[in-house]
Amino acid sequence: MYEKFLIIVDPQNDFIEGGSLPVSGARSAMQQLAEYVRNHAAEFSTIFVTQDAHPENHCSFTANGGIWPVHCVKASSGFEVFRQLQEALSGSDNVEYCQKGTDSAVEQYSIFSYNGGQITNPDGQKIISAIEKTSSPTIVVCGIAGDVCVMNTLNDLVQIRKSAEGISVAANFTASIDGGEKLEAFCKENNIKLLNL
Repeated sequence: MYEKFLIIVDPQNDFIEGGSLPVSGARSAMQQLAEYVRNHAAEFSTIFVTQDAHPENHCSFTANGGIWPVHCVKASSGFEVFRQLQEALSGSDNVEYCQKGTDSAVEQYSIFSYNGGQITNPDGQKIISAIEKTSSPTIVVCGIAGDVCVMNTLNDLVQIRKSAEGISVAANFTASIDGGEKLEAFCKENNIKLLNL
């Protein structure tokens, strides 16, 4: 069995240029990722795609006291996976979609929502359980935004696994609000490899 996993963080329309919370470079990064998935999906045991799936009254929205504009409301066009990537993913049978931020009162930058030694998101637990079935997994993480949800996902993953061994970031498939500085510093500090695939 393959021991290689790909975690794509929030490749959703609202985070692409033209969406309600756009990240510069996201369209290009997701187009490159789509091409990669078309050619390499079979190399992975599972491709996990995380999605913000917010209710309309989510606490992260400015109207509700949060810091972000309305984004990724479940069943909206902004919630959907970027079309070219979705088309590439639809050609594989090893893709699983995982949702976060579904509770209006809870912000979840990470699918793992690691809190006090517990993973509070069932979809996050599903990913960890799949990874832990293998003896020496390789885990590639990418997505949007590198300095927010990708970095939080990585941080929780390292905390949960108590190691950064086998974890890398596909930098060319990741777009950051700050251009990548925080993510690069985080990876260096935690011995996570930054790759261009």
